[in-house]
Amino acid sequence: MLGPDDVDRIRGLAAIVAEADGEYPLNEDAVLALTGDDPTVGHHLLTDGPEPPGYAQSNSRHGTAQLFVHPELRRRGLGSRLLLDIAGHDVWAFGDTPAAQAFAAARGLTERRRLLVMERPLDPPSGATYDGVRPFDVGTDADQLLALNAAAFDWHPEQRHFSRADLDARMAEPWFDPAGFLVSADADGLTGFHWTKRHPDGKGEVYILATHPRAQGTGLGRRLLAAGLEHLAVTGSTTVHLYVEASNVRAVKLYERVGFAVVHRDVLYGPDDSPRSSDDS
Repeated sequence: MLGPDDVDRIRGLAAIVAEADGEYPLNEDAVLALTGDDPTVGHHLLTDGPEPPGYAQSNSRHGTAQLFVHPELRRRGLGSRLLLDIAGHDVWAFGDTPAAQAFAAARGLTERRRLLVMERPLDPPSGATYDGVRPFDVGTDADQLLALNAAAFDWHPEQRHFSRADLDARMAEPWFDPAGFLVSADADGLTGFHWTKRHPDGKGEVYILATHPRAQGTGLGRRLLAAGLEHLAVTGSTTVHLYVEASNVRAVKLYERVGFAVVHRDVLYGPDDSPRSSDDS
């Protein structure tokens, strides 16, 4: 577990990197993990000099890592040192900047996954209501929601592991709005949910949208999406974005049909495991 001083140093370095690259180098999970005690998270802080020149965070639960180096100290082997520290984990490149592409290519890393950020303007509130959609009740819905999430995202490397601790941590965040956490149910329990998020700058987010396998193909996902967008519009958001795996073609098409377009890409890089021919030896 990191001490408060190290957390402050890492945040300071991350801010410098974000200013230089136009991309914040840690995602939400990693930011929360800075002050958490998750035993599956490893912290790798370079301490050469009074200010840390680089930091990496590995997550064995997800099999992924994130790393960054001070902009003025790049091309000195620090990134390679951090890469050795997180060996066995694929590495996220947020924004997939030219510098990240060059770093990956020089070390024989290839694209494993691509995460799309899609965005659209929000229409003004319509006053529409959605029967069967209600706010989440943590006292009665939490266990069902976690089971639904695991079933809906059984294919997803990170989201399928979403736990009660993850749920509680996010509900404790300043941005959490109970009215924007929408669920639907039938006689057998929860069938879907749309968790919305409103950022400090007023932008809305489709934070998590999921339907139970038994309810897929019924139009429920589109109805939950519409209900969440209406909530964000009512709260004053004028734009909304979301994150979706590029390989999840069905979800990408759903979002495209309702006006979302790709505005950003994050790439996960890992070793090239393609078989080598005898001519390559």
